[in-house]
Amino acid sequence: MPIRYSHDRVNRRLVTHAVGLVTYDDINAHLDLEQKNRDLDRRELIDARGATTDVTTAQVRRLVQRATQMLRLVDLGPTAIVTDNDVVYGMARMYSVLAESAGANTDVFRDVESATRWLNRLGDEQE
Repeated sequence: MPIRYSHDRVNRRLVTHAVGLVTYDDINAHLDLEQKNRDLDRRELIDARGATTDVTTAQVRRLVQRATQMLRLVDLGPTAIVTDNDVVYGMARMYSVLAESAGANTDVFRDVESATRWLNRLGDEQE
């Protein structure tokens, strides 16, 4: 499984690790699991360092559509994506920009420290 997640109860967030080739179907399966577990509203740190993707721009747009539909049912928690791969960065950034107009708060980072600061700041604003 290229994507797996756990609960960081101390920092009150999900910690997700993506490894190897991450496909559109893998991302949907991850979202299905979060939805089933009622975790969509939690802050999430996705560590995708070392991961690659074959997700297309059309698939990114479909993921944005899915986020828009999910937002009708539940608030989506802020998501920080960390990657060292240029293709993953570009696709995640495209998602971030498009999803922002739907109300999903996502950003992309090159290092975990910056992503953590961003999530912490958003967590402080929500409390």
